[in-house]
Amino acid sequence: MIEEIVEIGDILIGVSSGNEAYLSALIEEIEVPSGNEKNFVAKINFSTKEKIITIDCAEEVKDSTAKDYVYVGSAEGSNSPQWFASTKSFAYFLTETIPNLAERSIPVVSDICKKILDDYFVNIKEYLLSSAELTEEEKMLLNQRIEKKYMYFLNTDHVMVNDNKKLTERPISQIYKELIRKGKSTDKVFKQLRDAFTKECTDGLKKLTELKPQQIGLYVLCVDGKPLTSYPEYVEAVVAYKRQVKKGAEKTGEKQKEGNICYICLGTDGLSFEGLKKPKFKYFTTNQNIFASYLDQKNYAKNITVCEKCLSKLVAGDIFLRNKLKTQFGSFDVYVLPTFVYTSAKLTKNYLEDLTLNITNSLNTAWNYNRLEKLRDDISNFLSFFDQNHYFLLNLIFYREAQAGTKIMKFIPDINPSIFDKIYNAASKVFSQYIDIIGNDPSFRISLESIYYSVPIRLKNRNESTEAQRLLNIYDAIFSGKRIARDFLIENFIKAVGVVVYGKEGYNLSKFIGNDIALMVIRMVFVMKFLEFLDCLEVERGMDVSQLNLSDDLKSYIQQMNYDEPKTALFLLGVLIGEIGAKQYLATKDRQDDSAGHKPILNKINYNGIDRPKLIRLCSDVHNKLRQEKLLPYTEMIFAEMKRLLDKHIDSWKLDKYETLFYILSGYAYKTQKVILNASNSQETSN
Repeated sequence: MIEEIVEIGDILIGVSSGNEAYLSALIEEIEVPSGNEKNFVAKINFSTKEKIITIDCAEEVKDSTAKDYVYVGSAEGSNSPQWFASTKSFAYFLTETIPNLAERSIPVVSDICKKILDDYFVNIKEYLLSSAELTEEEKMLLNQRIEKKYMYFLNTDHVMVNDNKKLTERPISQIYKELIRKGKSTDKVFKQLRDAFTKECTDGLKKLTELKPQQIGLYVLCVDGKPLTSYPEYVEAVVAYKRQVKKGAEKTGEKQKEGNICYICLGTDGLSFEGLKKPKFKYFTTNQNIFASYLDQKNYAKNITVCEKCLSKLVAGDIFLRNKLKTQFGSFDVYVLPTFVYTSAKLTKNYLEDLTLNITNSLNTAWNYNRLEKLRDDISNFLSFFDQNHYFLLNLIFYREAQAGTKIMKFIPDINPSIFDKIYNAASKVFSQYIDIIGNDPSFRISLESIYYSVPIRLKNRNESTEAQRLLNIYDAIFSGKRIARDFLIENFIKAVGVVVYGKEGYNLSKFIGNDIALMVIRMVFVMKFLEFLDCLEVERGMDVSQLNLSDDLKSYIQQMNYDEPKTALFLLGVLIGEIGAKQYLATKDRQDDSAGHKPILNKINYNGIDRPKLIRLCSDVHNKLRQEKLLPYTEMIFAEMKRLLDKHIDSWKLDKYETLFYILSGYAYKTQKVILNASNSQETSN
């Protein structure tokens, strides 16, 4: 994976040694809201002439904002000093940025920040120890060691902001006293104080600007009206920081340890293991002894190092990945990383940007599309890049953000772009089949999203749950051409139905809660056909329908679904339940209470699964309901065929409880959807 990122970085910056080309690759994107929504740039301006801070939020976030203010994200690593003068975290400006800039020896800028540090910040430990408001007991807690990033706080006690207002209503000492009185653990009192102070300042900023925190897209540090990001010296420092490896245990030249080479280019100059900590995407563990040579973290460099040139490309490619190649599958964050296997012409930055736009467009359309025409057009545009001059594969990286880096949940490598054409063809076949055997419903479609809403996932713990891995394994099979077990699919489908029927909250299926399950199940049925057309699901051998004493519609459905005799019996049982449900719905739809549109027959179904004894009992219940609802004369033929096939196989029943329930529900869903579509078409005709 790391080689592909470096290759992208090489396309972006090549062998350029100038700062401008490299800086353009370092800029991180800032989301520009669509429609009437607006986000703003908060310029925090310190005056060197008088003790006044001005906060200006008049400027709107636009496409060029990140470049205008040299936004390169935050320093790598959770414990790295934060010194960038443009950030998305207001907290950095309150305690860290100015002190860190003051000691970085950046010409002009560091001197300016030293003055701001002296005029506007306090050493928090000294400040609190000298406070007359604190008791000796409260001061005792301050004797613990203080981390450098919590050492200085913005002095909000006396500094005026925007027309003689204050950023906080209470002095820092009072914020500290309240923190102590809450009785929380105080073993990290300075961190807790920084968090409480940040909240107080954020609330104050909200009152001063009348903007919610989420409406501020970027915070920029200014002095005397001039952004620090506009100083050439600052820009050079940022580029140098991103370019340079951290010199340490790994020496070059004659003193270099034997065997050390760059993991990427095999070079021997400017090597560092620490450089691999710079990208936000973590490719290797960097803090566990078990992965270091001789179980000693000092010996990580013996396993892997990177040179300065490759690090520059790695950082540039890493930022491009996060800016341009990020998308979502439902609740999953996904990177789409191309691997260029063959190129007969030099790849350019413009080609790369156009390609990545088409990659993400095609993937997003395959996930959720409104018209097959759009899916076809997007895929056609994308595949135009897949020509005789360039041959590439795709890698899908399902991940989640963590404080220490990025955790990969699933990696699907070497995807042939032709899979999108297969997805279009499969979706087209499913749509045609649905119209043929169910009815004309232009809104019906099966996409990758349909699969997401067929497997239940607890969203709270989705990143670690086995349910999430089951779903990701299905996507792996689709993109890699692997086979999926039918019983595995059906078990997950039934569990999804149970989530909806019992109204369980906290799942990815919340959009279906309270709705009729018929549409959900019929989509599951055609998801299976979709997977068959993709050759991810083995096509089963069905029964000979010519001997069935049924209507042509039913025989056509059974034939196209390849149902054998036991599954046909269950399907017909479900159709009968659908007939009863339709009759019960019509009888109750005009009621003015909770029983309106109720189908009591569905209460006879155990949604946890139906074994053989429950199946026999359900058949008896359905027969009684058919007689009770006076439907038996109209359904006698279906019931007879169902009973004949069921009696033939019931003594040697092989389907498990999930399969038994699923095929019953498939019959119910079929009948219900036919009734709904017929009623809808009749209404349109009458109008």
